[in-house]
This record gives sequence, structure tokens and C-alpha cells, in this order.
Amino acid sequence: MITLLESIAATIIGGIFILTMITSIINIQAVGVNTNQQILLVEISEDVVSVIESYLSLVGAGVADSAAIISTQDTLFSYSYADSVGGSPHVVNMTQENISGAKQLSVYADGNVTPILGPFELSDFGIQFTYYDVNNNPNPADSLVRYVKMIMEFQYDTFREDIDKRFIRHRIQIWKYFKNLYI
Repeated sequence: MITLLESIAATIIGGIFILTMITSIINIQAVGVNTNQQILLVEISEDVVSVIESYLSLVGAGVADSAAIISTQDTLFSYSYADSVGGSPHVVNMTQENISGAKQLSVYADGNVTPILGPFELSDFGIQFTYYDVNNNPNPADSLVRYVKMIMEFQYDTFREDIDKRFIRHRIQIWKYFKNLYI
């Protein structure tokens, strides 16, 4: 009888050990996939920021001083540039949109309804623009803006749907000085 109880106890302990090992392997797999997704999110968001910075470097290029160059809002940045000095101006809108209940970043040009960049999924934080004048005062009038601080937080869904599910997020803050407005 004792031998039977010992073998039942050993079977239970072995089963618990095997279950623990399988659960550990599944958790390691989930962490590995989430880590891979975090790396991809960082790479993609850095590429997006690189392209956005190239668009921001055009602010005011070739546009006459009398033209409205910049229009500012908390989640929309609109600006003008021209291909050549005195040429016809192009208008670019960087905006946060709410599409199907999710915040997304899109860049539009010249009134087109199709974005030239995006949409990219943002977290609940979304995007935030803070505008500064030449004296480093935040939120000046549109005609006084000389640089912008732009904060974006991208997100990616996790591998598993758990009780403590958290999105994979990557927040980026960039400062862009509009050198064309000083020339």
C-alpha cells in the first residue's frame, strides 16, 4: 500500500514538474515573440521619424514671408513649402486621426485625401506638438513659431491575450528647428 501511495505521489510530482516545464517554455516563447515585436516596433518607428524629420526640414522653404507658412494645433501641424523660391506652395498636414477608435498618424499633402505617409498606429497617448518662438516661449502665435517639439508613442499588439495584457509601446520625442524661417 505504501508503495502504491509513493508511486502515486511520484506521478503527481512528476506531472507538476512536467506542467511547470511546459508552462515555462510557453512563457519563454511569448517573451521572445514580444521582444522581437519590440525590436520591430523600434525599427519601424525610427524609420517613420526619419521620414517625418525630412518632411519637417521643408517647413518654409521657398515660401515668401507674406504667405501663411505655419498653422498650429495640438494634434495637427500644417505648413507650407515651395519647390523653388517664389514657386507655387505645397501644404503638408501632419495629423493625428481617430480611425475605428484608434489614434493614427498620417501625413497629407496638397489637400489629398490619401496620405503620403501613414497611417501609423499610435498608443492612447497619440501625438503631441509643442511649438516655440525664437525666445523659447511655448505655444506662440503661428507667425512666431521657430521650432517644434513633437512627441509620438507608437504601439504594437502583444503576442498573447492575457489578463495583464500590455501593448508594446515606443515613445519618441524629436525637436525640429525650422532653419528656413531664419533665412
